[in-house]
Amino acid sequence: MISERFYGIGEPLIQRERDTHVPAAEYLDLVKALGCMAYRSWMHLTEILKDPLTPDEEAVSAHTELLDRAVELDLEVTGMSHEWFLPEGCIQHTGHAVPRRDLTEGSLYRQTLEMLEQSWFTMVSLFPQVSQWEVGNEWNINAFLQPDGFLDSDMSKPFSPEEKLDIAVDLMYFAAKGIRRANPNAKVVSFSPALSTPWLGGNLPDFLPPMYGIAWTLDKIYSRIRSGKFWSTDPDDYFDLVAWHPYQMSTCQDKRDADLFLHIEEPDHLWKDYNDAAYRVMCKYGDAEKQVILTETGFTDCGDPKLEKMQAEYTRKLLQLAGELPYVRTIYNFRLLTETGMLEKQGIEKNQIGGRAEVYFGFFEEPHKNCRPRLKAYVLQEAADGHEDLAAAGKKVALLRKKS
Repeated sequence: MISERFYGIGEPLIQRERDTHVPAAEYLDLVKALGCMAYRSWMHLTEILKDPLTPDEEAVSAHTELLDRAVELDLEVTGMSHEWFLPEGCIQHTGHAVPRRDLTEGSLYRQTLEMLEQSWFTMVSLFPQVSQWEVGNEWNINAFLQPDGFLDSDMSKPFSPEEKLDIAVDLMYFAAKGIRRANPNAKVVSFSPALSTPWLGGNLPDFLPPMYGIAWTLDKIYSRIRSGKFWSTDPDDYFDLVAWHPYQMSTCQDKRDADLFLHIEEPDHLWKDYNDAAYRVMCKYGDAEKQVILTETGFTDCGDPKLEKMQAEYTRKLLQLAGELPYVRTIYNFRLLTETGMLEKQGIEKNQIGGRAEVYFGFFEEPHKNCRPRLKAYVLQEAADGHEDLAAAGKKVALLRKKS
């Protein structure tokens, strides 16, 4: 039997309010109209805090309004941040970066970890509405975990795959400490690994389909925790729930960017095994009782109507398969809205993760298109047993668009 909170959806709604001029909280009516009972919210430490000790009152107010509405709608919230502060002496002040790993007391790296703990303590103290905190995103690839100053260099010296996972264990431990000091009742969600191919900064062998990178990464994380060479040998001290991003991607290691999401087959037993393999890792290390959150999954059609129709059926099959995974608590579909504003950004193929493909994951169009439900929205609603008129719900939200 699936969890009451099984169907969820994710979207950085505070950002979308700035871009679309619809109040962020109003978009949650679309989440509820779909029948979803869970919402994943982008809550970056560096956007809500001015520094590890000081909230940004305007940002806190905006997120409080959104989260209070989630409580009213009985939506369980997973808050996620994948940015943090760096100490004086680093090249950067914020970002996805850390100094080279140095556990010496007082080193820039140790200061970064201590600032991370304090930042999580400060933020979690502000938002009792959030019951689960996801501490990071895809730290197994270079885009989301890199050396201080990496983006301003020629990017020829990223962290090695092994260095990234050493650092990921450290980051999870210190984030968990801060979260639990602030709210002992909140659940700590692990960072979410995804594919782990060499060209993205991973080390999955090229004879395996890329999505086995999830299990590959988790095995390396758990082995580090159990090794006795880190902060604790107990996985409970790092996370309460395990998360990963089970996208349906090409099985070819040589595909890049949009091709990874477009050259795909209908989800089948192989997609199920990507997830089962990750869970088998949890069982191997004694964590079989922990629940799993599938923090991002979905399909992009790059604006092609034929692909939209096909991927609606792919969505149906994926949701059916996910419902057969007894260890999954919630599956967060990515994402609520399309984001065509990305197409206006210079160098989208180079500067956006996923390039053009990133634009078209949405279940609804944007307000200037009346938040029209896309075909897969009806598929998700049917699975989640929602009953509202999605087109009417979309138009209602779109009418709230403020003039810029």
